[in-house]
Amino acid sequence: MQKEVTKVKKKKPKKEIATTKYQELFLINEFPSSRAGKVVYIRPEYHEVLLRITQLAKEEKTTLYSYLDNILKQHLQQYSSEITQYFNNKFKPIL
Repeated sequence: MQKEVTKVKKKKPKKEIATTKYQELFLINEFPSSRAGKVVYIRPEYHEVLLRITQLAKEEKTTLYSYLDNILKQHLQQYSSEITQYFNNKFKPIL
């Protein structure tokens, strides 16, 4: 009689999964490092935090520009229906 050997797959901890998902959503660089965008002013304390996050993600070569773009893209996708509803409530058609 042989014993059946079952392999136990180690599950990634929830925190590691969340970190990986975060990195896949936000810490990717989809743009060249050119400055073809517009100038936007942000609070100094936010700027410092955002810079530190992108500096930590240097192996992915994430720029501040790309990081902010990813945050805005996710926000606009996630809240698109609420944004549309808000806009439609504020600007009702004339006819």
